[in-house]
Amino acid sequence: MVWKRVRTEELISRLAADLRPRHVEQRIRSRRLWTVAIAIALPLLALGRPLRTDIAYEIADPMFVASVATSALIFITGLLAIVMLRRPGRSRYWLLMPLVALALWVVMELTSGALEVVREGWHAFGFESSPQCPLFIGIVGVPMFLAMLSLSRLGLMVWRGPIAVIAALSSFSLPATILNLLHGLDTSAMVLLWHLSAVVVFAGAAVVLFRQRIPRILYEWLAL
Repeated sequence: MVWKRVRTEELISRLAADLRPRHVEQRIRSRRLWTVAIAIALPLLALGRPLRTDIAYEIADPMFVASVATSALIFITGLLAIVMLRRPGRSRYWLLMPLVALALWVVMELTSGALEVVREGWHAFGFESSPQCPLFIGIVGVPMFLAMLSLSRLGLMVWRGPIAVIAALSSFSLPATILNLLHGLDTSAMVLLWHLSAVVVFAGAAVVLFRQRIPRILYEWLAL
């Protein structure tokens, strides 16, 4: 008979699960599934809205495509980093990938803004009110942030602060990416103002609150 060797992380999971009654573990798993389901449903519902009227023109612009791609890369690399760090022994350098993607996004927007200044002069900094952008980023980003935290229980034990930062940054960058397809801002300066500032503010607030007293509610809800 060949005995199947239990991996270390699987053994740890089993031991941790045994510390709680079965009905409590099932309730925690149900809460996590609902959180993940809501986090997935909100972006899908948003994408069900009509795309911006000039989307065909914008897709033909390499700078627009590069901007959207680098913005989406923040979420993709952040999710990948958190999933990779769910297992022990993984390098902490995975946490650097979303930061590199964020830097690329900022560079692309600054480059696009510089080109707009060359073409249009100071009109490239024309102000446009867009309060719906921060509102959308917050509504979609908060459940996404909770869902990403629920995926990183082990990572939070080892790197609580960095995992919280990456989860927040990635979560709030996703709705900012979707907004590029739904709501057009005329200039890169406006994208930096409404999108980047909203991502930074929401991510910063989420990390600060997570490191204070509110985590007790999260710990009870998601059993982190």
